[in-house]
Amino acid sequence: MAWRSWLPQKVARPWQSLVLGLGLGLAATAVMIAIDVPVGREAPFVAFFPALIAAAAWGGLLGGLTCLAVATLFATLLRPHPDAAFGWVIGAFWIAGGLVVAVAAALSEAVRELRQRQAKLAEAQAQLQTIVGELAHRNRNALFVIMAIVSQSARGAASAEEAEKNINTRLQALLRAQDVVAQSSSGRAQLRPLIERALEPFDLGRFEIMPAPDVEITSDLAVGLGLLFHELATNALKYGALSKADGRVHIAWARDGDLALCTWKEVGGPPVGAAAKKGFGSRLLDVALVPQGGRAERRFEPDGVVCELRIPPSSPDQATSTLPGAVFASRVASETIQARDGAGSK
Repeated sequence: MAWRSWLPQKVARPWQSLVLGLGLGLAATAVMIAIDVPVGREAPFVAFFPALIAAAAWGGLLGGLTCLAVATLFATLLRPHPDAAFGWVIGAFWIAGGLVVAVAAALSEAVRELRQRQAKLAEAQAQLQTIVGELAHRNRNALFVIMAIVSQSARGAASAEEAEKNINTRLQALLRAQDVVAQSSSGRAQLRPLIERALEPFDLGRFEIMPAPDVEITSDLAVGLGLLFHELATNALKYGALSKADGRVHIAWARDGDLALCTWKEVGGPPVGAAAKKGFGSRLLDVALVPQGGRAERRFEPDGVVCELRIPPSSPDQATSTLPGAVFASRVASETIQARDGAGSK
């Protein structure tokens, strides 16, 4: 409201209150001298009430009382012949002035608290809008990923039972990745707990996760990486190092500027080569990190599969116009259409 605009935003320091009360008291004394004839003689304290209000509003209770004391002192000194009746006038002035000071100081404090609450409310509303927008973003991305999981799992399965199993295991991997994000107060995830959570169903004792610096990743990347590590472990269990009793997987990462370079290396497994037909994991590998500037590369070496991931940094203001889940779903849909068109032309 307009009437509150003149009130101060912050509480004055004690020395500021004293200086303010003294200055306003002297200014009011000068005004009283200027109006001495005839108003000043009939009402010697009338010029001090506006000064008391201003001193209490700007300088708090200390400023108002300082101004009240200055007003009393100068009004007494300037009185030619103080008498008993003037003592009653001073007493009445202290009662009235004290009430004015108390009300003005309380009003100023109430307005200041109201401003602080309004500022906190505006900040909370802005945070709520950010959270709602982030939740909507995550939900859209998760839905796109689920669509891709269902489409690819059903298309690549030999039976309905196999399709159901593949869909359920991949959705569980998606939920584990989202759990890691949900447990973080920042809405982001640390790489190590994300990897450990993704690999829980595959016996963590067969994975050697090397000590490495903390890497924070966004929620979108966390979902993609969680699924990606799940698919790498699934393939390793079916065809790679984990299919042998003595096979192991080494996982390590290091920082390279803003990026994090993560390496998945299988050892002790049978010789493997690239599949003739791309599956869910291959498609996910192609697009999981791309929308936010990352990249994944897989090599089939004599000792086993090696996958190198370039994980982009997690920035507070990072935002992508294209969701990773949308990219993946679009890639799966496009390849499905191409496959159908190819089958129909034969």
